[in-house]
Amino acid sequence: MPQTSGDLPALRRRSVNRILVLHGLSSFCYGMVFPFIGIHLAAQPGIGTTGVAVYYGVSGIANLAVSLLLASAAVRIPRHALGITGLLLWLGCFLLLTRGDTLVAAGAAAVLGGAGQGCFMAAIIPIVNSLVPPEERRQVFARRYQILNATLAAGSLVAGLFLTVFSREAITWLLIANAVGYLPVAFALGLARRVPEVAEAPESAQSAEGGKAGDAAVPAAPAAPAAPALGTALLVRAALGAALFQFGAYLIGYSQFEATAPLVADQLMDTGIGWISVMLTLNVVVIVLCQRPITKLLEKRPEEHGLRIAVALWATGLVLAGVTAFGPGPLQLTGLLLYAVFFALGECAYSCSFHPWLISKVPDGELTRASALCNSMMGVGMLFGPSIGIALITTDHAAWVWLPLAALCGLVALTTLRRGTRGTSSTPTDPDLVPAG
Repeated sequence: MPQTSGDLPALRRRSVNRILVLHGLSSFCYGMVFPFIGIHLAAQPGIGTTGVAVYYGVSGIANLAVSLLLASAAVRIPRHALGITGLLLWLGCFLLLTRGDTLVAAGAAAVLGGAGQGCFMAAIIPIVNSLVPPEERRQVFARRYQILNATLAAGSLVAGLFLTVFSREAITWLLIANAVGYLPVAFALGLARRVPEVAEAPESAQSAEGGKAGDAAVPAAPAAPAAPALGTALLVRAALGAALFQFGAYLIGYSQFEATAPLVADQLMDTGIGWISVMLTLNVVVIVLCQRPITKLLEKRPEEHGLRIAVALWATGLVLAGVTAFGPGPLQLTGLLLYAVFFALGECAYSCSFHPWLISKVPDGELTRASALCNSMMGVGMLFGPSIGIALITTDHAAWVWLPLAALCGLVALTTLRRGTRGTSSTPTDPDLVPAG
């Protein structure tokens, strides 16, 4: 029986909820393995510590190569098929890790994992966006971020308890569980293919219902014709601000929190491993508790405003950590924990602002390519970000790590300067972004 126009919003909502819940399940499964992948590889006689570096390096290169290929439009794959392909590549990666005990096997798994990330990350945002009305985008993307952080942390906690009971050889079973965890998400994306997208609703619903008055999902005006594909140069121009922000956010923000902060705490502050775990746990707890109120606070403001607030919060945390680094040990530790709190608050502002901002920059049909472009910049930022932190650590004082990073946050904020957006139409509002012919 065909779906009526009144059923479509509920159908889309169920589809989005299914994707988010099952994505959260896969995140829980990944949380069980991501702290232990390096430990597992290093324990293999044919791989060792050097092989761990090779694995992550090859994975990053594969992710970057696939992301750039998708952004260039040399390969155009439907978004649902692209997402499912990415999940299956991830599945192959982790199954291969369970059996691979040579450097070649680790490299092959890294290629699958990096390519899988490039495919899935390019597809998931356009898929979710196609099922969400514009006024609900911020809440949905914020909820996604909240779910992924909470489940990732829960998975890590469960795995830690699991490995205290069983030996390290049990990591193999965690890898298998993680691989299987990608299948429900693939199932959810397959079901989502059958759900009419928000952009397609006016034409399909109007033909079925004759255009009901007062039904917000069925405007009286016919749907606008699809915009022609943008050339690579025009796509880069349209999404340049978002791509630069993503690069800066991961170069100065995420990579520093994930890689540099633990090193500073261990090598320059001598806090011990326990306090590093407390810092990371505190970060997740703040995200889970504060994501919804921050989203509500920012939902009436432009997305650029939310991103500037995110960077300002990161800079504030870095300044507090830098200033307290001149004090005694307990004060330094307090500054480190405050940095974790302010970084988490900035993450909340980022998660409800960035993807809606990107969506406003490009036509709907080009969102997969734009997501791939931003994902490639994320990968480059994560690749080079730790090098900046390590270089600053050579100053042998925590303050001279935190304070320069706080100053660099200003450069990231500059990428949010207002540029032309496409509004809610399916074509760019800037006539220079519409390809000739």
